[in-house]
Amino acid sequence: MDREVQNWFQEHHEGVEELAKRIFEHPELSGEEEYACSEIAAYLRKYGFETETYPVAPAKVHNGLTAKWGSGYPVIAVLGEYDALPGLGQKASPKREPLDGPGHGCGHNLMGAGCAAGAVAAKQAMEAKQLSGTIRYYGCPAEEGLAGKVQMLKMGCFADVDLCIAWHTGGPFRVCEHICQSMISTEFHFYGITAHAACAPQEGRSALDAAQLMNVGVEFLREHIEENVRIHYVFGAAGERPNVVPAHAAVKYYIRSWNRESVDRVFDRVCDIARGAALMSGTTVTYKIISGGYEPILNFTLNAALYESMQKVPDIVYDENDYRFAEELYQNYNGQEAPETLDMAGREHIMGKCGLLPTHLCKPLGHGWMESGSTDVNDVSQVIPTVQLFGGGVMGVGGHSWGVTASSGSAAGRKAAVQAGKYIAQFCIDVLENREVVEQSKEELWQIRKGKPEYSPILATDGEIPLRTGEDK
Repeated sequence: MDREVQNWFQEHHEGVEELAKRIFEHPELSGEEEYACSEIAAYLRKYGFETETYPVAPAKVHNGLTAKWGSGYPVIAVLGEYDALPGLGQKASPKREPLDGPGHGCGHNLMGAGCAAGAVAAKQAMEAKQLSGTIRYYGCPAEEGLAGKVQMLKMGCFADVDLCIAWHTGGPFRVCEHICQSMISTEFHFYGITAHAACAPQEGRSALDAAQLMNVGVEFLREHIEENVRIHYVFGAAGERPNVVPAHAAVKYYIRSWNRESVDRVFDRVCDIARGAALMSGTTVTYKIISGGYEPILNFTLNAALYESMQKVPDIVYDENDYRFAEELYQNYNGQEAPETLDMAGREHIMGKCGLLPTHLCKPLGHGWMESGSTDVNDVSQVIPTVQLFGGGVMGVGGHSWGVTASSGSAAGRKAAVQAGKYIAQFCIDVLENREVVEQSKEELWQIRKGKPEYSPILATDGEIPLRTGEDK
């Protein structure tokens, strides 16, 4: 491990953990991350970074951050996140102790702090070694809605970046080789006519009926689309009282598949179902795009470089308190004692045998494998060579749950933030000392994209778009 990186973390790991703890204690929903953004900006300024904060649409508050140090080629971007999830407020306790409001049920408090620490440690090592180049930290809001990085690409934030590195919590530490899903987030609005539901129902046209018909149609659609497509929905509006025929109803959909082309095809069919539901119910329908994202482009040049760097860093170390916390959390979450080895659902060849807090570094497979879920890191990878590492946190609790929130507030979680920072800093230094990796990664991305349609981001629509029915479709 690079001596300068090692020394920096020995002296400053407590500050990294304190930053992660502060963000955990002030969870903010996507688009509202003003506190986390300002805290990380202040942290980076303390270590000599120039910082700029700004609103990332559609937010009005300053929730985006660019922090830079150094100059010239190459420009290495470290991507941090810090948004929380609704309804997942929870104390940093292995018992179910809910708190009102959002919570860090995906570990983004750790990611924001750990990635910032990686950028600072890389900067310190660059100074000591007199290495030229630029380190940038990007505070990226609204990852949970796939909006932040897509908007930041549109804003030109990454225009001169040569390569990116990101980290996400979960499982043993490893280089990311999974291919997660492209996704579109959309909302359909039905408009009908109110009436007294008992005295004059014939005069009403129920928007709620239309929304329910649409959902039934989508359920039947599932039989006739690719098995890898995932469609999930919730009602955004469904009327106020049973004795009033609802004049407005809204239903929100996520549509996911392995690539953008498949998502677009399914979305078109869902729109046809919405038209049919409106026609059957005598209502009108509009839709709007909230956000969306592509599938990733894995860069195996950077994957190999990252794994080589990670091998230089000593494995993470937990203490008895960490293991005790993990065991209590697992038991309280699952209602049973933790097994010595977790069921890896057929992924032992990827992650090895794992307990609740694995400490080993996984060897990459050298090829991609499919995984459900989506992230806006994918969009960055479509235009800039990008690499990502995964790891850290208590295993055996479901994602986007109070269990993950508890883990994200724990001492073990904060140790994972420090460990990830070490990996990131080591990677940055290795790239700066072996710069041909940068151009090789760009060539790999160019070869993959050659002949494919130009990247076209899925952006939020400005207002609602009518979906016409009948002869005027």
